[in-house]
Amino acid sequence: ARAAKLPIVIHCRPSENSENAWEDCLALIDQHWKSGGMGGVLHCFTGSWAHAKRALDMGFRISFAGNITFPKGEQIREAAKQAPLERMFIETDCPFLAPVPHRGKRNEPAFVLETARRIGQLRGLSLEKVGQQTSANFYEFFNLTERAENKVLHR
Repeated sequence: ARAAKLPIVIHCRPSENSENAWEDCLALIDQHWKSGGMGGVLHCFTGSWAHAKRALDMGFRISFAGNITFPKGEQIREAAKQAPLERMFIETDCPFLAPVPHRGKRNEPAFVLETARRIGQLRGLSLEKVGQQTSANFYEFFNLTERAENKVLHR
């Protein structure tokens, strides 16, 4: 990625017995990647606001998935409330982590609406605002010149 001058995408998911996964991940970013200035994405974020803040300070974006809707997802929700909307993505992590009310089912791209809706509720924003901004973030970050319509479709 460094040779191609591209950002990296990291999925850091601590195991049940690991409390240091986020510390280790962020230390590796700091030591081996931060100085390149290309940033990256913390995909399917599961950390705390403190972890998100450190990553944001190193030029990363935070991507939230369906686990933000889970009852035990309080620290993820806190990170979503605090992180700048302009540095945020939403995703499904298909076929895993289907959001409530679809939990336990195979995750589908259409379910990203539930993630966007939950972030909007947390921040006092409309679903449309969250969808428009996170879509714009995607196009800008990945330097895509062709833009699809940035509309969130309702079922």
